[in-house]
Parts: sequence; structure tokens; C-alpha cells
Amino acid sequence: MKFLVHQSICGEVNKAWGLIKTTMPDINLAKNIAFRADLQDQTGGVMWVPAIRGFFEGEYFLIMKTFEDLSPEVRRGRKFSHVLIILKKDILGIEDIGQIINLLPDKIVKDVVLESIQVEYKNKVDPDLISSTFQGRFSKLINGYVNVKNYKNTLIWIGQENFSLAVIEIWKRLTEQERQSFQFGISFNNDDKIVEGINLVAVPESVQSKFLRSDFFIIAKNDNHKPVEFIEQLLIGDSSVKQRIENFEKVIGSKSLSRDDINFVAKGLDTFEKMEDVVDIKRLNTLSHIIAKFAPADNQGNDFKQKLLVKIIQLMDGGQFSDIVILKNFRTESYRNSTVLLSEALTKWIKNNIFSIRKTSNDLKLFFDNLKSNNLNWWDKLIEIELELYLKTINVSKVVVVYMWLMESPLFLSKITRFISQSKESELCFIEKLPKNLSQLMFEELKVFSLNNGWLRLYAQNLNFQLELYEALTELMKVDKDSSHFDAIDIIVKGKNEGSIIDYAVRTGDIRLIKIAGKICSKSPKNLSKLKVLDANWQKVWLEAILIGNEIKTGLKEPDKEISKLFDGLILGANISEELIDKISQSEHGNILFYPNRSEFWMKISGNAKNNFLTKTSAALLNQLSLNSNTEIPDDVFIIDHISQKGVWDFLFFNRNNIKSVIPIFDKFNLQDSNLKDYLSNYTGNITAVEATQLGTLIAVKRFTNSAYIINSKASKSNNWKFALAECHYLLDFITKAALVISGTISSVNIPTDEWWQSTEELIVELYPNGTALTTIWKKAGGKESDLLTKSTANEIWSDALYKVRRNQFKKITMNKLLTEIEKQYGDSKKFKIIYGLRKNYIKT
Repeated sequence: MKFLVHQSICGEVNKAWGLIKTTMPDINLAKNIAFRADLQDQTGGVMWVPAIRGFFEGEYFLIMKTFEDLSPEVRRGRKFSHVLIILKKDILGIEDIGQIINLLPDKIVKDVVLESIQVEYKNKVDPDLISSTFQGRFSKLINGYVNVKNYKNTLIWIGQENFSLAVIEIWKRLTEQERQSFQFGISFNNDDKIVEGINLVAVPESVQSKFLRSDFFIIAKNDNHKPVEFIEQLLIGDSSVKQRIENFEKVIGSKSLSRDDINFVAKGLDTFEKMEDVVDIKRLNTLSHIIAKFAPADNQGNDFKQKLLVKIIQLMDGGQFSDIVILKNFRTESYRNSTVLLSEALTKWIKNNIFSIRKTSNDLKLFFDNLKSNNLNWWDKLIEIELELYLKTINVSKVVVVYMWLMESPLFLSKITRFISQSKESELCFIEKLPKNLSQLMFEELKVFSLNNGWLRLYAQNLNFQLELYEALTELMKVDKDSSHFDAIDIIVKGKNEGSIIDYAVRTGDIRLIKIAGKICSKSPKNLSKLKVLDANWQKVWLEAILIGNEIKTGLKEPDKEISKLFDGLILGANISEELIDKISQSEHGNILFYPNRSEFWMKISGNAKNNFLTKTSAALLNQLSLNSNTEIPDDVFIIDHISQKGVWDFLFFNRNNIKSVIPIFDKFNLQDSNLKDYLSNYTGNITAVEATQLGTLIAVKRFTNSAYIINSKASKSNNWKFALAECHYLLDFITKAALVISGTISSVNIPTDEWWQSTEELIVELYPNGTALTTIWKKAGGKESDLLTKSTANEIWSDALYKVRRNQFKKITMNKLLTEIEKQYGDSKKFKIIYGLRKNYIKT
């Protein structure tokens, strides 16, 4: 392939630097190029030989030789440059620029006839034909080239000997990109500045001291370097290195590698060649990435790839996570069946090293730190699946493993929470194996975990192990607010000092702790010895114990004293439990007959409790009265009213066959005739003559007529009821009393005359209620029809007629005659027999 090379010569023109001659058609461009061809450094007193220089100017690359111009017609210090001008696109394709450099003259020829040069260059040049005398220094140059970025991109070649050869050889090894910014030349002064692109500079020996302490890379005249780095060996032309690269390309089935590719491959070439002996997974993984880069298809180099994959899997089995984690980015798409094989190996490793109790935990932190929740690849997804499978069903052995993880780092918990089964069975396992001694961090993490899962029992056990009773309960109550939930609280209070639990309940008043404290006091009543009866929460505890089954007095040293104190507090306005008062009212302590502030107490209670107290107190009073009729009745309107209206009935019921106790009650309280009547009607017990006399007197005084009739029904000549009847018989009606006279039940019966006449009149009206019957019987007795009133009722007629008979106002008819006639008709009437039998005591016969 051919390309065109233009020429220019530059030097002093009219006492200034300028273009002398050129083959370029564009003179202005040539002049600009000529300006760049000058050597600005002052070279006076410095020994140097004509120097080659090269750099890009616009779309051209300039290669020149610069001379010291000693011609008499120019000023001292003036330079002369013979410049070869090549298009950028042409020079970049040239492997050997020696054929260009060799076109430069060895001396100044100003009158030369310049012509453009057609150059034909080779497409392929071997960069390894280096003379042995140049090899050592060249190796040092290559070392500087490889590391040039560390030296401000500048390579200093001390002296000018073999500099052109250095330029030619380094050019062969430059990449196309490096060639685009490469420059070379000579320098007499150190400006110590960084340049863009690689800068190869020859420095005359006489001024080398200016550069030796610079930040540039120095290639001294006698320097030698033994290349160690692979790329250096390749660049200096080591054939064995080339062979290694070719073998790599062949085995993996890749195309020919570029310089940059070789740099990359060099990192794993030793591993590639000694793969069977390598035990470092990281090195093998690096090799796998290198191979995947240059053999991306899974059918490229498959034999070697499978061997590499098997080797990696073998090493995984005994490796640590820090070794195998790098495989998460394994290029599975380039290795046939690698995802399946690596997944099986990873699963096995996790089961052996993470899901088990081991002596060391070096892998745990890195394992859990690598958990991700998004942007998951195959590796991440597999770990997620294994964790989920392991933790979705929890048992005790698994919980032991989980706690082992957390002892390594409590922060792991937040990473695995989403996998753990939230069942109650899981919670029980976590509770059973919860370590007692936890770090503060683990304590806090478990609290969050428990609450997020709704595991209040685990939360409670965690608090229980780390905090004192009061603190633990206080923390629990902040989150456990369901008043029907006792499971968590029970965990904390189990086995704790009973007094401390009760103290906490009394301090806080929490309804559940109150119930627990009450249960404690029920089982161990001695705890109630500390009872502060006016404390509202103590009252709740006491009440709870009572509700469970305690008696009011159980556990109290002086129950009456404590109860009186409670009542006093109620009177003074203290906050006293109504339910507790009600329970006391239902007990034996409901009798407050001897409580000194009873009157004020009645004003503070109401409803069932008040009724219970009144019932109990009234019953006690009634009982005393029944035992001792001389018992003093307190001036208590509530008790008196209650006994009168209600309390007496219970008393009467319980004393239904003890009339001795009942008589004083009817005597003292304002009870009704009907009350005594009912009592007497159901009475089946005995009665003494004295009791009967007291009863009869009571009935007579209170004028309990209905009761008198009951007495009458019970009395006979042979029992003691007759003594009661003797005292109250006058309350009976005439007929009944008349019957007593006839029967002789009692020895004397006093029936007034008026009463006999009134009773007789009522009976006659009853027997003859109409005018016809009335007139008939009247006539039979000797009377006249004219004696009787007309246009009147039977009652009025009889009343008028009998009034006149009693006063003897009729001559032919008397009461005796009238009764005699009636006797003929109604002689069998019981009532009439009584009236008729008594007539001799009240009328003349």
C-alpha cells in the first residue's frame, strides 16, 4: 500500500524562523507547520547531534530531523529542520516508521530540490527483531511505557544513541489510540509538566542532571531491565509468551486478541495454564470471566469451560463464603448448564455451612450482608429461596441455628424476618430457645422482630430475661393493650416474687395485673395483710380475690376494723369500689348493726348493696329481738322502714314455727293485720298458754280482726289457742262469738244486746229479702200488713219494724213470736240456731 510524504525545510528566512521550501500545495499550511518545526530550547554550550522529532499537527504527523545551523549567513543558535509530512490516517496504519525516519538527511542541504515521496509500506512488521546490545535498555523503555501514566506520560532517554531505534520500536508496540497522541523529540530543559499522550524525549548526557530527579521515567544509558510482567515480555518480543496467547485463543475458541485484550487475558493466563493445580476460587473465577469475555457463546471452548466449572464446584464444597461469593456474578450464560450445577453446589454449601451449628462463624456476616431485596440475579434468588424454604416452617433445631446467627450479629434478624414463619408454633420455638444473656443490640432487634410479627409472648420473654419485673411489665404494657390477653404478662410474672407483682398491680392499676394479683391473694391470702383498704387499686385486688372465692375476711388480721375503715372512707368521699361494697353487703359483714356511723353510711349507698346491708342488719336485729324481747330498737329510720316493708318477711319465714320470736316483732313494728293473719294461717308449731295470752292481747290491742278469726279457727277446749281467743274474741262478729258461747270453747263471752239485735236484723233481712216473704212471715207472727212500711226496700222495712218491736210498739207481735215462726222455716240454719239459742239472754220468751 502506498502513501504520499510531503517535505519541507525550515530555518532562518530574512533573519527569522520560517519556511524555506515545501512540496505542499497549500503554502499557508506549510508555513504553519514550519513554525512548529522550530526548536525553542536554548542549546548553547550543549553537545548534541541532529535530533529526530515527531508529533501531530492538525491532520498531519510531522517527522523531522533538527540540526544546529552553523552557516555563517545565519545568527548563532539558529536551527534547521528537514520535515516529512504524512497524513494522520496514513501514519496510523504504518507499523514501522523506520522507513519514514530513514528518509531524513544526515546533514543540512538547503538547496536541495524537494519532491513529494511515494512510500510503499508493509502491512505486517514483526516487533521482535531487537539487537542484543539494545535489548537491555529497550526492556527498560518497555517497562516505562507500560507504566507511563505514573510518570506524567513522559519517558526520558538519556543520550541520543539509539534514540531513533527506540522511537521505531516503541511505535511498533503502540496501540492505534496511543499513536494518535504520541510525540518524540529532544529536550535541553526540564519543565516538569505533564503532557497528553506518550512523550518520548532524548536528553543529551550533558544536561541529564536536570531530569534525574524529575517525576519522569528515566532510561539511563547503561540501564537494563528484566521484564516480569506478562505484557512487558510480550512487548519485548518473547516468543514463548506469544505461544501462550495463541494456545489460549485456540483452547477457548476465540478470535485473535488485541493488545488490550492480551493485557486483560494476562491476569488469568497462569491460572488457565495451571488450572488443575489452582485451589483459589477467586483466581478461577477471574479466569472464568476472562474466558467468557472472549468466548461468550456457551459452545466456544466448551471442553475447557466444563473442566473449569467442575474445578470451581469442587472447591466450593470446602470454601468459605468470602471465597465463593464472587461466583454470584459468574457468567453463567457463557457456560453450558452452569446455573444448574452452581445452584446445586451453592445449595449444598448453604445447608452445610449456614443451616447448621458450626464452631466458626466467619461466613455468616458476609453471607447475610450480601442478602438483597431487589435487583436479584440467579445467585441472590437461590439464596432467597433456600432461606425461605428453611425458615417457612420453624422447629426448635432451626431456632437454635437462627439464634447462632444472631449471636454473631443481631442485625441479621432484619434481613431474615421476611422469611420466618409468623405462626404461633414458631413463636413458641423462639421462646423456648431464647438465650438468657443477650447483647443490648440483640435485645433491641428481638423487640422489633417480636412486635412486627405480633409475637407478644416472645417480646415478653425477651423483656423478662433482660429487665427487672417493673421495667419488663412497663415496657410490655406499652404494646400489649388487650385487656383480655394474659399470655405475655404471665410469662413475665411467672416465678416472680408475689409481693412485687401485687405492688406493681397496685401502682399501675392495670386490669390484668389486678386480676393476677387477685389470683395470688386467693391462693396466698397472707398477701392481703398489706392491704391498704382506702387505695382504689388495692380494693380491686381484694375484690378480685373475693370474686375468685375468698371470703371477705380471708387474709385480713382485723376484718371488721378494715371494713369500718372502708365505710368511713366512703362517708368522707374517698373513691371506694361499689362492687366491693356490694360484695361486703352480701357477706356476713353486711350486718352493720354495730357500725357507729351507720346513719351517714346509709346516705352513701343505694341499690342492691343498700338493700343487702339493710336485710342483713335487719335480720340481725330481728334475731336479737327474737332472742330477747327487751332488745333496744335503734333509732334508725332506714332499718325500721326496711323491717316494716321487707325485712320482716324473711324473718317470719325463717321463724315460721317459732311464734315466741315473732310476737315481739308484731308488737314493736308497724305491721299489718294481714301479715299476722298469713303467719298464723301457716303456723304449725306449738304455743304456750303465756305465748297465747301475749298473742291474743297483741291482736286485741292492734285490733287485728283477721288474725282474731285465725285464732278462732285454731282454738278449742283442748289447746292453748283458747287463751289467745279469750283476749281477742270481741273482735269477732256476733255469730262467731255466739257460737263460742254455745260451744263453750271459752268460759265467758260478752256479747252486747245491741250487737245481738243488729245481728238478728241482718239475718232476717237475709232470710226474707222481698216484700211477699216479708209480709207473710210478719202476719204469721201476729202482725198486720199495715204495720209495715210501703214503697221501701226490705232492709228499710225490717229495720223500721224491728225497731218498733224492740220498743213494744205493737200489741199483737213480739220478737219471740217472730223468731218462733222463722224457726219453723229455718231451724236448720247454723247462724239462725245461734241467734235463736241466745234469744233468752236478750228478750222475753
